[in-house]
Amino acid sequence: MKTILVIPDPHDQPEIPKDRFRWLGKLIAEKQPDAIVHLGDGASFDSLSSYDVGTIQAEGKRYADDLDSFHEAMDELEAPINQLNRKLASQKKAQYNPRKVYCIGNHEQRIMKAVNQDPKLENVISLHDLNLPERGWEVYPLTDPAEVYGVCFAHYFTSGILGRPIFGVNHARALVSKTYCSAVVGHSHDRSFWEDTDVKGNKVFGLVAGCYFDHPLSYTREEDRNWSGVIVLHVDKKHVDPEFISIQEMKRRYA
Repeated sequence: MKTILVIPDPHDQPEIPKDRFRWLGKLIAEKQPDAIVHLGDGASFDSLSSYDVGTIQAEGKRYADDLDSFHEAMDELEAPINQLNRKLASQKKAQYNPRKVYCIGNHEQRIMKAVNQDPKLENVISLHDLNLPERGWEVYPLTDPAEVYGVCFAHYFTSGILGRPIFGVNHARALVSKTYCSAVVGHSHDRSFWEDTDVKGNKVFGLVAGCYFDHPLSYTREEDRNWSGVIVLHVDKKHVDPEFISIQEMKRRYA
């Protein structure tokens, strides 16, 4: 079986400590999954929120601060992995080099939205500011799913002629019925899982992966965040075994 570590919606912000990213790096170094998939919204980019323009919520928020904070968070995530590879190098062993996939979320997309609304920002800010390829991540646009070991990942999937995000009373089941594949998403900060079997006996599943933060967000309600943590998927054609690791458990293990 292959292992895929799924990171759902961390929503970094400049004023929030980065400990959970260090915990995540330690988990990765320990488990060494075959692939790592980031579902996007790595940072909230509140400085670019079109909803806060002209309000007190926008006071003092700066894009440079959001960007610096995002890079600090990514540095914290990568530090334990880099430490592992230094140890492996000293032992003359092969480096740990997983496939790393980053699905752009609607909060990273705020960068492109800001440029579209104010053309003076063209070539001033862009998604390249995230330096994701330089960090070894494959980058997939908001509406372009990534396939990893037969599973499709995106910040969200869309359907219908209006291209609206797939939701439903059972969000995970709706993913399977509307995408016709095994599909994993973030975005809603909810968690649900649905599993089915196709006519060939292969497992098809939907996973709504929750989020990875425990601080309040001004634009969501506390009750909308029903689970926070990361997920290790153990997958092959015939089986899927999701291992849910809550943020509380991450803190207990790695703080």
